[in-house]
Amino acid sequence: MEPVKFAVLGLNQGAKIVRDALKHEEVELVAVAGFGQQAESFASELGLKRYEDYRLLLRQEQLDAVAIALPNGLHVEAVEEALAANIKHILLEKPIANTVEEAQHIIDICKEAGATLLIGHHRRNSPRYLFLRDLIASGRLGKIIGLQSSFAIAKPYAYFDVEWRIKKGGGPLLINAIHDFDDLNYLTGMKPVRVYAAARNSIRNNEVEDSVSVIVEYEGGATATYFISDGTPGPWSYDLAAEENLNYGFCTEENSLRIFGTEGSFGFPHMDLYYYDKDHYGWNEPLLKEHFDCEINDPMAAELDHFIDLCRGRETVPRCSGEDALDTLRVIKGIQKSAEIKQAVDL
Repeated sequence: MEPVKFAVLGLNQGAKIVRDALKHEEVELVAVAGFGQQAESFASELGLKRYEDYRLLLRQEQLDAVAIALPNGLHVEAVEEALAANIKHILLEKPIANTVEEAQHIIDICKEAGATLLIGHHRRNSPRYLFLRDLIASGRLGKIIGLQSSFAIAKPYAYFDVEWRIKKGGGPLLINAIHDFDDLNYLTGMKPVRVYAAARNSIRNNEVEDSVSVIVEYEGGATATYFISDGTPGPWSYDLAAEENLNYGFCTEENSLRIFGTEGSFGFPHMDLYYYDKDHYGWNEPLLKEHFDCEINDPMAAELDHFIDLCRGRETVPRCSGEDALDTLRVIKGIQKSAEIKQAVDL
């Protein structure tokens, strides 16, 4: 069987996809696109054919599939260019787009072209997320009453040397929080209906936020609190706790997510369930703890496996569709609006 002819556009986030593609036995990495010294050095190190202009790559190379890992503001144009090149399989990094309108446009044009669209919310490929999703669905936690989630981390100073990361649309809400809110949507299946947020840029004084506190109300009555900052050293983030992404210095002592139900509560990603025996219930009785061991995988590598399965027709339903990603984007846009107008926003 001929390999899937594949290209990667963007060599920051796309660098990981490139390395995974080079190891995949069903992928022929035809070319990459990226500009600047980092992209040049990366492509040279791996012996890759590199274009500075991704549009030229799409017009000159024969491809079956493409991964788009360009800055958020280029997502619409890049998808349009890929479809114009008759590419039928697109892996688009999150967020799907900067706005709800742009996201809907991407979904619509992919449907019109008969193209498969997979959005890179890669945590949906983690065995721990899949396990917790099933546990919640089983009713083991009872009715979900509340959730606490956090992304409290310090990014390297050099991270902010990339200009688009300090401009509007490049802050941690669209880059990082969008993962955490996709997690909540995916794990619980609950529909968020209202948000209230307070955002600050008091750490670096850039255009974009560097810390945000959020309250979310869900259909059915559950609530969630969420805090994010990319300038506060701490272990309270999935990326540091999960031991999945080797680019991070792991710190596994803390959970990044706590889910509170009427029958039990769960600490994640440590995978611990807390509950009482039904005949010995309440704070004066022993609180029981059950730990679950799950495989630790590389969710981004698993995401590429899933994408190739979609290309081959072995799977037909993307784990994160454009519609799924749009639902998550709506939450983030509601948070941004709430922070701007200093009022609760209905979603």
